[in-house]
This record gives sequence, structure tokens and C-alpha cells, in this order.
Amino acid sequence: MALPWQRRDPRIDGTPARRRNRRRDRPSTEEIRQRSARLQEERRRQRLAITIGTMLILVVFAIVAVGLYREFYEPPRVTAGEIRGVKFTMGDLVERIRVLQGINRYEQGGFVDLSVVPFQYLQDLLNAEILRQAAPGLGFTATKEQVDEEIRRRFYPDPPAGQEADTEQLDREFENNYSNLLTQVRLSDEAYRKLVEEDLLESQLGQMILGTIPAKPEQVEVDWIRLDYGGAVEPDEVKARLDGGDDFGAVAREVGVPQGFADEQGHVGWVPQGAFPNLDEVLFGDPENAVEPLPVGAISEPKFAQDGIYIINKLSGPEEREAEFPMLRQLVTVGVAAWKNDQLTRGSSEGWLTINFDSERYAWVADQVRLTAPRVDRTQPDNQGGLPSGGR
Repeated sequence: MALPWQRRDPRIDGTPARRRNRRRDRPSTEEIRQRSARLQEERRRQRLAITIGTMLILVVFAIVAVGLYREFYEPPRVTAGEIRGVKFTMGDLVERIRVLQGINRYEQGGFVDLSVVPFQYLQDLLNAEILRQAAPGLGFTATKEQVDEEIRRRFYPDPPAGQEADTEQLDREFENNYSNLLTQVRLSDEAYRKLVEEDLLESQLGQMILGTIPAKPEQVEVDWIRLDYGGAVEPDEVKARLDGGDDFGAVAREVGVPQGFADEQGHVGWVPQGAFPNLDEVLFGDPENAVEPLPVGAISEPKFAQDGIYIINKLSGPEEREAEFPMLRQLVTVGVAAWKNDQLTRGSSEGWLTINFDSERYAWVADQVRLTAPRVDRTQPDNQGGLPSGGR
């Protein structure tokens, strides 16, 4: 039996054998060095993996951010055109088209036609600013009172025939009509007043052009058959039928596509020189290029104009006579367009006008207009007056 003072604590057992075992279990210096190297290598690989992962995440975020910037932030702020320091962005152009689309649907139940290149709407935006800047020099004005009067003319209701007018009731209807337009089109009063101001200035430009038209311009009397591009009927086939003796009026009734000037049988009447510039060479000749006019009684070859294909039957003339109202209106429309085109050309050559527009921006504008097209629930008859743009 071991006496208490003879017992040993195993934790402090210091026999040589046990000390030798502990020395054998202790790792060598080389093993410690290898373990340390492996640990450092693992840590290095972890740091590298974390760095690469972070960089990949940053690259993904950068790609997304650049895409969002280029798709949503940058395009609306890109300058589309500038007139003497007054800039119009792509966002301004989209808003302009959207407003016109909403007004057109509200008043006429139609849509702004995006098959017409948005570049035309940009030109209209620039032309409006050119006219606004030129107005003082031309003596044109669009005061607050004039704008108020025009808005009232457009939206003030006519009292029922045979009934005594209730002024207060009519005033309430006017306010309701005008407020309904602004609400339906999502348009502010300030923005609509600006459009009215543009209309007033252009109307005054039209009056100026009207004053330059001779009291009795030279005119010829014509019938014509108008065909659309890409239509089902070939122009040469129509001309062959007329040359074969078919009645002009009967053929016009069958295949013609009138646009406001010719009746169903193709009769247009008296046409002044300059009313249809694309047809002047056929109707009046071109002395500078030794081109003779179409003889009276003759039928022209198909004439390819900007808005269609024309086959013309010259009935009489030329003769100086007073122009009828539809032709006066057309002369004014052509004159206003010529003034605008001249200003755009001058602005580009003199450096006070710049336009920045291409196919990519066209596509972006068209997409944005489709996305933001206003939903108009009802239509209202067009109450606007003035000189309309006309059509063939």
C-alpha cells in the first residue's frame, strides 16, 4: 500500500520516459515552418479570392450603372438643338411630341404619326423658337391678353340657338372645357399658353406671307389623278389607260387618291404658280432650264412629288385671275414653310443654329413617346381657327 507521501501527481510526473514522449510529440522547427507557410498561403489565397470577387462585383455594378446612365439619365439631357444659346434637349423633344399627341387625340381623336421622323418635330420646335426670337423685328406680338383671347375663342361654348345666353353658365363651361384639356393631356397652363403663343406668331407670319401674294396670280386650270407611293395601282398602267382613250374623270374616280384639292373625278380647278412647287415645272415650265410647260389639252407623264404621284390633265391657261380661298391658303402654307426652311439654312450656315440628331436618338425618342403616350378617354371637336396647313 502506497503511503500518501509516496503518491505522485501524474500531472507533474517527471520521469524521463514521459519527458521523452512529450519531446517526441512536440512538432519540429521544420514542421512549424511548413505549417506557417501553408497558413500564410491559405490566407493569401483567401485575400486574393476576396479581392477578385470584390472587383467582379464592382465591375458588374459599373456595367449596370453605365447602362442605367446611358439608357435613362443621359439621353433626356443630351442637347438635340440650339438656337442662339437657347437649348432643347432630347427630353424637351419627347415632351413636345407627347403634348402634341395628347392634344391631337383630345381634339380630333387621332394620334401623332411617328412614321413622320421625330426630326420633323425637332425642326418644328426649333422653328418656333426662331420665330419667337424674330417676332420683335417682324412686328409680331403675342401678349398675355392676346393669348387669353385665343384660349377663350377655342374653348368658350356657343350658346344654344334661340336661347338667351347665360353668361355665368357659359363661363363655367369654358373653365371646365379648358381644365379638362389640361387634365386629360397632363399639361400645365403655362405650357399650353406657350403653344398658343407659337400659334399666334405663326398666324401673323401667315398674314405677312399673304400680303406678298399678287391680287391676280398667274394660274392654270387642271385635273389630276393622285396616287400613293406603294399603292396597288402602277402609275404607268394609269397613263396607258388614259393614252388608250379612257375617260380621265372615270379613271380618277376609280384609282385616284384625293387629298383635299381634287374632287372624285380629279377636277382641281385653277392652280396658281407656287402653290405646288413640285408641280410648277409641269404646269408652268422652267425657262431657266429650257423646260416647256405641259400644253393645254395634254396629259402629263407620272410626276413623282414629295407627297404622291400625279398625272395631270391641263385644261386651260395660263391666265391672271384672283385665287380662290383654298389656293390662297395653300400659297400661305408653302410660303410659311419656305420661310422656316430659309431660316434653318441661314442658321446652319451662320452658326447660330445647331442640330444634334441621329438614328439612335430617333429610336430613343420613338420608344419614349410610345411609353409616355397620354391616355385620353374622350375626344372633343377641333375649335381652332386660323389658316390650316392644308393638304392635297
